[in-house]
Amino acid sequence: MIEIAEFAPGDYDEAMTLWRATEGLTLRDVDSRQSVLAYLARNPGLSFVARDALTLVGAVLAGTDGRRGYLQHLAVARAYRGKGLGRSLAERVIEALRACGIEKCHLMVRCENEPAKAFWQHLGWTLREDIALMSHAARMLS
Repeated sequence: MIEIAEFAPGDYDEAMTLWRATEGLTLRDVDSRQSVLAYLARNPGLSFVARDALTLVGAVLAGTDGRRGYLQHLAVARAYRGKGLGRSLAERVIEALRACGIEKCHLMVRCENEPAKAFWQHLGWTLREDIALMSHAARMLS
């Protein structure tokens, strides 16, 4: 039986192994242990893992800026896909955000990741073509 629980700091290594094995999921420097643990501390109760006995088979990060939620890095081990686990993890995030008073959630999918876009659209998410994502990496000044 699969159990979903809050993402704990001790889940980091197994989640990284899953994320690295997940096609289409991009990891960056901001996914370091220190950064993810700080993210979890700033956003308690919003990120989750799924376990089959002792094996981590799903993970998702989520947070909020106080107005909107952000869902990141949802991944399910290949052998567990197609069984509703991804949906369950996404719904758990939405429920947790709603409990914080957050009614809108965003996520990012790489443009070429058609399977991920199809998955999210199947769950009722809307592909936005009216906005462009822009990023800035702050650099330490010497």
